[in-house]
Amino acid sequence: MKKLFSTILVLGLLLSGSAHSMTDNQMMIINQVLNVDQGKVTKQMYTDFWKDVPNKSDMVEFMETTGIMAKLTRDGMNYQMELWKSALISYQNKQVFKSEDYIKAKETMTDFINRVSKNIPNANERAQVINQMKTGMINSDNLLKSAASRTNMQSVQGPIVELSEERIILVINNIEKSFSRIDKLLQSEWND
Repeated sequence: MKKLFSTILVLGLLLSGSAHSMTDNQMMIINQVLNVDQGKVTKQMYTDFWKDVPNKSDMVEFMETTGIMAKLTRDGMNYQMELWKSALISYQNKQVFKSEDYIKAKETMTDFINRVSKNIPNANERAQVINQMKTGMINSDNLLKSAASRTNMQSVQGPIVELSEERIILVINNIEKSFSRIDKLLQSEWND
C-alpha cells in the first residue's frame, strides 16, 4: 500500500524541479499528512505549512507555482481513490469497470504530467517522468484486470499486490483518510 503513495510522491518530486519548489518544511508536512500508518494534520502543521506561502489569498497562483507538488499530490490521491473504487466494482462484478470519475481523474493526471513534463529541460528527468507515468498507467490497468479476475496483481516493478475485497476496501479507507487530511491542509482557512 505504501508503494502506491510513494509512486505519487516520487512523481511529484521529479516534477517539483520544474516549478518553484516548496520548502523542505512544506514537503515534510505533506509527507506527515499522507503517512498511511500515522498520518495526521494539526493546526500547528497547517500554520507551519502556510507560513511559507507569500500570498495565501491567491490559492490558484500558489497551486500553479510553488504548490504544484501539493496539487499533484491531491490530484494523485483522487486518481488513486477512483482507481481503487473501480477495482472494487471490478472485483465484485468479475469484469473490468472504469467509473466516469476514474476516467476523469486519469485524464487530469495524464494531461498534467504531459504539460509539466514538456517544461523539464533535462532529457533524463523528462524521460523518468514519462516512464513513471507509463508504469503507473500499466499498473492501473493491471489492477483492474486482476481485480476482475480475482487474482493477485503483478506490478511492473515486480512486487505482487494481494487482492481481496477486504484488502481493496482497506486501501480505499486509507486513501480516503489521507485524502481528507490533505484537503484539510490545503484549505485557505483552518477548520477544526
